[in-house]
Amino acid sequence: MRVQETVTGTILIIDKNERLPREKSVFEDAGFTVITAINSEDGINKVREFHPDVVISEVMLEKADSGFVLGYRMKQDDELKEIPLILLSSIFAQTGKIFDLSSPESRRWIKADLYLERPVAPDRLLAKVKSFIIQSRKQ
Repeated sequence: MRVQETVTGTILIIDKNERLPREKSVFEDAGFTVITAINSEDGINKVREFHPDVVISEVMLEKADSGFVLGYRMKQDDELKEIPLILLSSIFAQTGKIFDLSSPESRRWIKADLYLERPVAPDRLLAKVKSFIIQSRKQ
């Protein structure tokens, strides 16, 4: 019988105030240290300060494309570009626009390691975060 490895680390969640307590508790209950920010500027500053294991950000923060801009800034910075970024949004539900990182065109302008359309089941998001942490520790 294989014993499942416990995976923990530091997560930065950048999202709107009303969702942060719920999102934060999912990761804290799983043993993660959670840092939060409510806008992309505070978020990028906390990425630089704390170098979290994974960053999770809403796309639509202070502007409709704030999360995309955050991703671009992170992936252009040599000190931050290896930190996995998960972008979350309900853009499809609001606009009908589909964002998919599987196409080369989308990957050129969406600088994230994963894009998930909301709503995302907490267990699924937790599994994705753990997967990124396990991958980075193997390197």
